[in-house]
Amino acid sequence: PNEAMGQRGQLLGDKYKVKSIPTLVLLDEIGNVITTDARNKIPMDKAGIGFPWRSPMSVLVSTLVPKSFRLLIKSQLEGVLK
Repeated sequence: PNEAMGQRGQLLGDKYKVKSIPTLVLLDEIGNVITTDARNKIPMDKAGIGFPWRSPMSVLVSTLVPKSFRLLIKSQLEGVLK
């Protein structure tokens, strides 16, 4: 609770556009957002059939593009966007 209320919590809240607490943001293995609505998706999909609730396009990209290449692209984009 203390971290969520401090500077780190504020930074994470801003980064992931948190509007209320509690919020559950689901990230993939390289830190990309899968969903910012995981808290509401869990009760709607108790069996986890749709888990991890990715969009069809992100499933296609993560299947076809190797993780190392996705990390390279992400780091390049972060450098350009700063």
